[in-house]
Amino acid sequence: MLGDDSTVNDLPWAAVFDPAANIRALGAVQSQGLRAATELVDRFVTMAGDSSNGREHDGDRAKSANRPDDAHLTVADTDRVVATWESLMRRLAATMTAAGPVPHGAGAWDLNGSGSTAAVHIEARGTGPACAEVWLHNGGPTGHGDISLRCSDLLSHNGDVITADAIQFDPDPVSMPARSSRGILATVQLCDGFRPGIYRGTLLIEGRPNLWLPLVLSWQPLDR
Repeated sequence: MLGDDSTVNDLPWAAVFDPAANIRALGAVQSQGLRAATELVDRFVTMAGDSSNGREHDGDRAKSANRPDDAHLTVADTDRVVATWESLMRRLAATMTAAGPVPHGAGAWDLNGSGSTAAVHIEARGTGPACAEVWLHNGGPTGHGDISLRCSDLLSHNGDVITADAIQFDPDPVSMPARSSRGILATVQLCDGFRPGIYRGTLLIEGRPNLWLPLVLSWQPLDR
C-alpha cells in the first residue's frame, strides 16, 4: 500500500516485472481455484448422498412401487454432480493452458506449434533505446529448456540498414518450462548515424527454423 507521501516510484516494480514471481503468483491462484472447485463438488456430493440416504429411509416405510422413482432421482443427482465437476475442470484447464491475447505492438510464438502471432512493432522518436515485448508460450507438458532470440539486420525502403548488433534481448536466454509464458524485451539502440524511417527485419528463435516473426521499426525524428 502507498502512504500519503508515497509516489508510484515507491512501488516494487522489480517484483511486478519478475517472470518467476509472476509464475509463482499464477500457480497460487490456480491452486486456490482448484481447492475451491474441489470443495464445491464435495459439497454437492455430500448433499446428493444425504438426499439419497433420506430417500432410502423413506422407502423402507413406503410401498415397493415407489423404489424405481427413488433410484431415478438418485441417478439424476449423480449426473448433475458429474456434469458440474467436468465443467469446473474444463474451465480450470483453460486458465492453465490457454495463452492470452497478444498486446498491441507485441508478437508471440507458440513453441509447440509451427507459426507466430501478429508482429513486433517498435515506435520510436529521436535517438536512444526503443523497446517492444515478444511473448513465448509453452502450453504443453514438456519443457523447452533455454530459448535465445536472434534478429536480422533492419532495412529501410531507401537502403539504410540498422545492423543486428544494435538489437538486444532481455532476458537472453530465457528458460521455458512446461505450461509457462515468458515475455522478452527487444531493444533497438538508435543513434545519430541512422536516418529516421520505417525499418523491417525478422526475429528468429535459435535452433527453430519454423518459427519467425516480422519486426517493424517506425522511427520519427524529434520535433524541432
